[in-house]
Order: sequence, then structure tokens, then C-alpha cells
Amino acid sequence: MLIQRRHYEEALSKVPELEDPLDRIEVLTDMAVAIYFNHGPQEWIPGIMEDAMYIAKKIKDRASKAVGYSTIAASLAILGHEEDAMNFFERALNEADGIKSPIEKGLVLSELAYQLALAGYPENALEFFNVAFDTIMGAGVEYKLKIDSVIRIGELLEEAGDALPSSKALDFYRTAFDIFDKLNVNERAVVVEKKIELVNTVHEVGLPEIRKSLLEGRYHYALALVEKKYRGITKLIGGLEIALWMKRVNNLEYLDVIDRAFERCENLVLTEANVQRIVRLLTELGSLNRALKFAGEITDIRKRSEALKAIALELAKRKDFEEARGIIESIPDPRIKEEALTEMITIEEGI
Repeated sequence: MLIQRRHYEEALSKVPELEDPLDRIEVLTDMAVAIYFNHGPQEWIPGIMEDAMYIAKKIKDRASKAVGYSTIAASLAILGHEEDAMNFFERALNEADGIKSPIEKGLVLSELAYQLALAGYPENALEFFNVAFDTIMGAGVEYKLKIDSVIRIGELLEEAGDALPSSKALDFYRTAFDIFDKLNVNERAVVVEKKIELVNTVHEVGLPEIRKSLLEGRYHYALALVEKKYRGITKLIGGLEIALWMKRVNNLEYLDVIDRAFERCENLVLTEANVQRIVRLLTELGSLNRALKFAGEITDIRKRSEALKAIALELAKRKDFEEARGIIESIPDPRIKEEALTEMITIEEGI
């Protein structure tokens, strides 16, 4: 709390009061990162990191030392000291390799994997999570004794996903869901499944703090973050993504959010990919007139045909068959046009 309020000097004075050396390391590294990003006293950072390194060096237990080193490594990577970060990750791995108990070793490797994810190495992190899982499952103990450790891996995978932007979070969430689902940890599986749906919906502006706000129902705050952090076409897409999430959770304010997203965007520079994304979002949002306007901007024949087909079928679901037929007639790809007509007739006959 003191660090969040930028009371760094007071927070630093409290560190010696913490009994667990890993807690001291965590507070120190968090403080160094906070100072770095909040433009605090930058000259403090080297000393703070050196204190954390000294504490880690004095730890006797291999498991704790490995976790301490990996925490320091992640912070060094975030601070831009990649070579030093790799050095500390190697130290952490060396300590972990010396742990005799496969259960304990697996747990430490999963902590190391989590820190790798925070440091910006998601592919390496997933590899280490897999190694951690295999290490625990290969332990010569009863299966039920492995369960708690595997669940902990799932929790760390979920936490890693929470800390990453949508583009990198999905694989962590999917792996966590598989663990929770197979072990019948149903409550956690449901939560992670919702997070998967969220990262697939809010992708372009899927920063952790924006996703967290949406999960908590703080939609206006999430929109304010998009307004603050993005410009131009990305801001428009972000507003539409948030509107679509609000629609999916049955918040009718999504209609106002669509209008505001367009009102606040001027002089847009569109790319083909941007236009396709906007058309998909608008179609799912049911804003079909706008979707149709943007669909006309798609130069790729197949993509434009698919976009027009989606709009036509959405109109058919609304029983606007005459308008749907008109759009189907404008589809340039004959194969997709035929598919659209067939699907529309199926919808019409089913009503």
C-alpha cells in the first residue's frame, strides 16, 4: 500500500520488520519497479536491488533461494537489465536443480516459470511450467499427494495470465483451465473460462488493468483507461471491444459505448486488418449499418464476402430477409454467396 501511494522512504523503513526473507525481496523488487515506472528517485534503484540480492544470497534453503533469485531476475528484466536477469534466472535454476524432492522441485520450477512470464519470456515460461508439471507427476508418491502441487501450478498459470496482455495471456489461461477442469476444481475452471472469453473479446486493448476492471464490472474505468492509453483506430477498436464484452454480460449500456467510441475518434487511418476487425465487432454488436459501411472498405474479395455474409445472416436472424437478400446479392465471391443464401433459407424455414 505504501508503495502504491509512492511513500517509498516509509516503505523502505518497514522492510527490516518482515520476517520472511522472500517477503523482503518481493517488497524491495516491487519498490524498484514502481520507482522506475513512476519516475521516482531513480538513483535509489541500484541500492534497492543490491539489498534484495544480498538477502537472497544469505538464504540457506535451496528452494527459497531459487525463488528469491527468480524474483530478482524478473525485476531486472523489467528494469531493462536483460543480461543480469538471465544471470539470476540461471542461478535460480541451479538452486532448483539441487532440490532432491521432486514435489518441492516442481513447485520451485513453477515459481521460476511464473517469474519468467512476468519478465517477458512467455514461451520459456510455458516450457518451465511443463517441466514443473512433469517433475511433479513423475514423483514416486501416491497420485493424491501430487494433486495439491498440480493445482498450485494451475494457480500460477492463471496468475501469469492475469499479469500479461491478452495476446500473451491466452496460452496460460488455457493450460490452467485444463488443469482445473481435469482435477474437477470447478469453481476455478469457471473463473478461468470467463477470463479466456474476455481475452478473446478484448484483444487489441487487453492490458491486465483493463481486463481486471472489466471482470470487476468497472466498465467506465476501463473505458477511461482506453481513452488515456490509446489513440486513433486502436482507441476505436478498444471501445468496440469493451462494448462487446458489456453486451455479452448483458449490460445494455453497450449501445451508448458504441456511439461514444465513434464520436471520440477522428481522422482515422485504416488498414485492411483494422477494417476487418471493426466489421467483425460491429456485426457481433448488432450495429449492422455501420458494419456494412466498413465492409465496403475491405479490398480482399474473400474477406469482404465473408463480412457481408455475416451481416446478412445477422439480418436474417432478425427476420429482415429482404434486406439480407439484398446484401447476399452484393457478395462478390460466388461460393460464399451460395453458402450465405443456403444458410439464410435454413434460418427462414426454421422460424
